[in-house]
Amino acid sequence: MQIVPMTASFGAKVTDIDLRAPASEEWHQLEDAFLHFAVLIFPRVDFSEDDHLGFARRWGPLERTLSKRTDRAEISLLSNVTRDDEVAGPDDTIGLYLKGNRAWHTDSSFKKEGAMASILRAVEVPSSGGDTEFADMRAAYDALDEAERRDLSKLEAVHSYAYSQGLVGGTELLDSKEWDDLPPVTHPVVRQHPRTGRKNLYIGRHISHIVDMDEEDGRRLVAGLVDRACRSPRTFRHRWSAGDIVMWDNRCVLHRGHEWPFDQRRVMRRATVAGQGDNPWALEEVSHA
Repeated sequence: MQIVPMTASFGAKVTDIDLRAPASEEWHQLEDAFLHFAVLIFPRVDFSEDDHLGFARRWGPLERTLSKRTDRAEISLLSNVTRDDEVAGPDDTIGLYLKGNRAWHTDSSFKKEGAMASILRAVEVPSSGGDTEFADMRAAYDALDEAERRDLSKLEAVHSYAYSQGLVGGTELLDSKEWDDLPPVTHPVVRQHPRTGRKNLYIGRHISHIVDMDEEDGRRLVAGLVDRACRSPRTFRHRWSAGDIVMWDNRCVLHRGHEWPFDQRRVMRRATVAGQGDNPWALEEVSHA
């Protein structure tokens, strides 16, 4: 197995491993690499959907998707292609729904337990654009001065999918019951990674406001933090090829998608490893790898 860092300490490309049946030692190396680099890229793996889910389940219980666009509760479809195999327009419901992904975020932070990891598979990619960019919130925290770390560690933020998705549209993809199942939740602005112990910022587009702070002041604070955090050398972009698998740690990484010619097909399928704890979004089945 070859592990090639993308930056000095963040992101790595992994090759020469059979992800369908990794040896025990390889698996331990992979786990260590994930905790260290936080984003792992597996080029042109060309998984089937069952392969994809089998690999994802090795990391823990999967999270139930919000999307009605797939027939499997474990898979989120991030695609501008409709069920009728037509390409949606940028201002259609699907186009607006996908637009939200172009802002920095961490998956499922609007739930009681945010996602542990996302494992995204490229099925069809456009001729240009559609990259995914990542930002290291561990390094962003480290870059703060001591006073900022102290002040931010006292803050809690309210994360709301109704707020974040309402800014761009496409909210009709969820019905009233589904919206009722997504009440606002509160998370600390600074969190400690449960495995590594490193502190990081837990921010992004799903934050609607800061607890006990003027709403607009809180939003300006978050916007400024995101802007400062998501800059070089704490970021990198992945240019997708069909068959690529990319896995990232939502506990300490922000990501965003980039635009592409929307008349071209882009079909991505994501399995999400559920956050630990009392998580009503976690599915029951667990791999015994």
